[in-house]
Amino acid sequence: MFRETAIFDQQKLDFTMKKLLIPAFLMLVLRLSAQDAYHNALNTQLQTNYGLPAVTQWVLPNTETATLNGAANYGSTVTSITPTGQIFSQARRLVVAQGLNPWDAGHLYQNTSAIANGDKCLLIIWLRSPTPNAKVNIFAENNTTYFKEAYAAVNLSTDWKMYAVPFASTAGYALNSLNIGLHLAYFNQTIEVGGAAVLNYKNTVQLSQLPVLLNNDSYPGIEPNAPWRAEAAASIEQIRKANLTVEVRDLNGNPLPNAQVYLEMQQHEFKFGTAVVSSLFNGGSGQNDTYEQKLLNLDGLNHGFNELVFENDLKWPAWEQHWFSSWDDIAADVQWLKDHDISIRGHNLVWPGWGYSPSDLESNQGNPNYLRNRIRNHLISILGYPGIGTEMEDWDVLNEITQNNDYANALAGTPGYVTGRELYAQIFKQADSLAPSSKMYLNDYVAIEQGDSPTNGIALWKSHINELLAAGAPLEGIGFQGHIGASPTGMPRVKEIYDDFWATYGLEAKVTEYDISNLVPPQIQAQYMRDFLTITFAHPSLKGFMMWGFWDGAHWMDNAPIFNEDWTLKPSGEAFIDQIFHQWWTNASAQTPASGNVTLRGFRGKYRLRVACGNSIKEQDVVLDGDMTLTVNLNCTTRTREAENEIGFWTSPNLVSSQLEIRWESPRTPASLQIFNGLGQWVASAQKPAGQSYVFDTNTWPNGVYVVNADFNGQMVSRRIFVQR
Repeated sequence: MFRETAIFDQQKLDFTMKKLLIPAFLMLVLRLSAQDAYHNALNTQLQTNYGLPAVTQWVLPNTETATLNGAANYGSTVTSITPTGQIFSQARRLVVAQGLNPWDAGHLYQNTSAIANGDKCLLIIWLRSPTPNAKVNIFAENNTTYFKEAYAAVNLSTDWKMYAVPFASTAGYALNSLNIGLHLAYFNQTIEVGGAAVLNYKNTVQLSQLPVLLNNDSYPGIEPNAPWRAEAAASIEQIRKANLTVEVRDLNGNPLPNAQVYLEMQQHEFKFGTAVVSSLFNGGSGQNDTYEQKLLNLDGLNHGFNELVFENDLKWPAWEQHWFSSWDDIAADVQWLKDHDISIRGHNLVWPGWGYSPSDLESNQGNPNYLRNRIRNHLISILGYPGIGTEMEDWDVLNEITQNNDYANALAGTPGYVTGRELYAQIFKQADSLAPSSKMYLNDYVAIEQGDSPTNGIALWKSHINELLAAGAPLEGIGFQGHIGASPTGMPRVKEIYDDFWATYGLEAKVTEYDISNLVPPQIQAQYMRDFLTITFAHPSLKGFMMWGFWDGAHWMDNAPIFNEDWTLKPSGEAFIDQIFHQWWTNASAQTPASGNVTLRGFRGKYRLRVACGNSIKEQDVVLDGDMTLTVNLNCTTRTREAENEIGFWTSPNLVSSQLEIRWESPRTPASLQIFNGLGQWVASAQKPAGQSYVFDTNTWPNGVYVVNADFNGQMVSRRIFVQR
């Protein structure tokens, strides 16, 4: 699978000048020196606390003195300090000035022993800061390609904390070929560092056995009583719900009292979705029946995603080279999704970096006409293809233009192109002319992922947006990617970002590529999922929340939010399903009073409305996208208990404790079973239950009176039961 690596590309910038090599003779001395008290104590602590074997190979020198003396520092003022009460005895204080990028200041080590491909290593470093809200990047990287073997952005406290980042080496590393250290220039801040070590366990452990310690078991706004929660709840109630008033009348227009009104939600208006691999569903080359079934049924009641995006098929190189599916197969997938009432996002039309483009563009970068014609013809090809281009709800027209400017650089200074970015408005205009029914989006990762950093690129992104709008580009939506790192951005800051873009541009937005680092503890991933969904659902500019894959078996970082590779549900998956299909889901019922009118309030979306009176029932589909009133006329006749008994429908026992069994006579089978409490609130349901009976688990139901409603293909039957334990 093609992996999106753009979130880490920023760390690959000019770093070569900052590498300092330690002389070979010093390396030899360091390797031969005796292991000191700190390294002995650290080895023992890891054995005792985590059951790890004793390690004999240290990737860095095995003494504090040699490690710190061999460190390279740039962009900071360095002094030696003596920590107290710690297992290490030496440290450095680094006073840093904020840079344009976090890596504009650094504290670096290089490996003094070789690492083999596949070796299991544990990076340990102790950090603190007297500066409020201090933040650094911890990393281990190839010092030529800057490929990250380990990477974590972490927030620091005023107390010394041990940070542990495990990694399995993806390559062999000779001496001095692996950089290990910190990026520091997030803010004007003081960082204190000590106890740096990398233990190489080789193949004596599994990677999962090595501890992850990032002190990231919290984030701003996680508190149960955080002020943002009440504001979000009030906003959701106001902007995500609407009233449906049902006026029940007889055939002469007179009010019908005592009619039963049932409202069953089918789908949200707000888009909740995921990226998908086209080959895994609809008879693709890698058809996975479970994968396909989960797209349609996440909650066990046939409620699934209501919007999907192809992860890779529509990217330019994949499109032209048919990496995964033919164009006709993609068109068939689009139709399959539409048949299942699922909308589709288009990702993406142009990703303006050579690495994300057909190779001939870079080869012809000196030929402006060639570049413009290739882009123009590509847009015609994909947007003009029947069943694909114009079927998208919205398109990511441009992707990550803050960090990918190869096209602009190639055109800059040529006739008609001062900055080269004039091309971007032209692309938007052509895309809109070819697919006018699709919303035109600009997609990037620089906002939420790094939202607490003043160097995160928001200002640059907004300057590009300003240029697009000034040039008349039909920009209609903002795509916040949402690849959340090891130190998640807090909810108040997420709201500030949403508010800023909404106030500045008034454009709709979506979270387009949500996932979260596997270095975040699973329960925190779950809480963050719930909170991030909530702050997003509560904002008036946001129209959707898309994950970048939902299953570990097909995820670019092997850490999807919903399912493990064996299809077991993750804690964050439980949070997603509960929030979308329970907390924010409406099934309601009411009985009409003398006026014949009832008002039900529900989350905006698609519903099935049933109104029953006597032996008469009417059903209709309703799109609740604002307050509305419907009139339903029924020919109401009295329904007798004897008529109901003709169906052969029983509930047992009448006094229920732990299980309720519902039985019916074959071949009559109910289309649905619905259970409501004494307040008319939906409690449970079953659609088209098979066989001749169905059992509900009532252990979690409060004591009280309940009504069981069964729909026998238009003939409604009700029974009253009592739950008592």
